[in-house]
Amino acid sequence: MADKKSAEERKREADSLLAQAERESETFLRTTFTGAAKSGRSEKADPDGAEPDRIEEWGTRIGRTAGAIFAVGLIIYLVVTYF
Repeated sequence: MADKKSAEERKREADSLLAQAERESETFLRTTFTGAAKSGRSEKADPDGAEPDRIEEWGTRIGRTAGAIFAVGLIIYLVVTYF
């Protein structure tokens, strides 16, 4: 009986740790993706009804495109260098 109880306790402890890790990672991912979704909208909801800033939108697009190009270039460089 003692072996079964300790196995059950270990299972409960493991389930508790897995649930805690899932909650923490879910919170991190949710805040990350929520922030990206809010900032990625082309028409931002402005409380006073002002027009969205076109220069800011284009700056965001250019920055994201440059970041994506840089990331792809870095991956290609690393693959060619180390494989």
